[in-house]
Amino acid sequence: MTKSDILIFSSLPKNSGCFLRARYLTHSLKKNGLKAKMIIPSESVGFLLDFILSFFKNLAAVFTHDFKVGMAIKPYPNTLIPLLIKKMLFHTRIIVDIDDIDFGYRKGMINHISRLIQKPFPRFFDTVTFHNPALKKFITREYRVKKNKLYSLLQGVDFDVYRIKRSIRTFKIRLKRRLSLSRAKIMIYTAHLNIASDLDIILQNIAPLLEKRDYFLIVAGGGPLLSFFKDLSFRLNIKKIFFTGYQAPEEIVKYVLASDLAIVYYKKKEVNFYRSSMKLREYLALCKRVVSNDIGELKNFRRFVYQSASDIGSFIKRIDHVLGKNISDGREKNGYWFVKKNYDWLTIGKGFKQALSQFL
Repeated sequence: MTKSDILIFSSLPKNSGCFLRARYLTHSLKKNGLKAKMIIPSESVGFLLDFILSFFKNLAAVFTHDFKVGMAIKPYPNTLIPLLIKKMLFHTRIIVDIDDIDFGYRKGMINHISRLIQKPFPRFFDTVTFHNPALKKFITREYRVKKNKLYSLLQGVDFDVYRIKRSIRTFKIRLKRRLSLSRAKIMIYTAHLNIASDLDIILQNIAPLLEKRDYFLIVAGGGPLLSFFKDLSFRLNIKKIFFTGYQAPEEIVKYVLASDLAIVYYKKKEVNFYRSSMKLREYLALCKRVVSNDIGELKNFRRFVYQSASDIGSFIKRIDHVLGKNISDGREKNGYWFVKKNYDWLTIGKGFKQALSQFL
């Protein structure tokens, strides 16, 4: 049995943002010389069934793998309970990563249940990591975690995937031919289409702009709400739109590079003040022009994107202004270097490796 320095678990299924964070972190630690291994989760089969099946898979994994440190991405019991059992029996060091406030996206009983099942466990872990400074105070209050257990593990970009690709011209020609586009300007929205996506308000407000201008919208990515958003665009009679469905990150890169503008919009609600946008970092890693609004962490990127006020009306006007006048003052190039310096997973992994040295 191969011994790993760290074994990493994703609490959510494949094709989720949680899975991608786990995968990128694992890859980063490997490149920094650690023996890191990730337990690959299954495809989603339904919210409740996902947790039940993954619990037994993770429980088996902690006893069939030899590792010094165990780490769970997101504080759900399907990963945390198996790791806590391992800790109690073998004194294994364990870490939990809290990269969002998942229960904040839902309302009613589901919200309370989701919050309840996450709350008891993080304080028993040796380290609790987080990606947004706003989460620090929340974690100490919500989960009663001591401050000396906290570690800032930023949201990064894997530049092995999100590097500038030169051979995109042929892909763009074929894409425009496939979508019957001639001179239309393409904007792109990438996301895992789940309850955290704010695509609904974009679709509801961008329809008149698409009708009035020679613009086209590509929605790149899959997820449990893909059919919902397709139906919504149909009900709104949006004709100039294309949903790619699930694509590997390497394919998403091609769609982004073939587009004229990338867009990011967060609704003004509490949960969005704790988020760190993976898609925004990825857009800038590709030197892509970005229009975003100014909610939460998005404000930190105002020098590198074409930013609007919080409301959706201002956001749509900003898109039209940038696309219609083909505005580009080079800020996206500065954004590339900003992301490369501060959010490269290779650099983030190097710092995390040093933090792990106390356990290894």
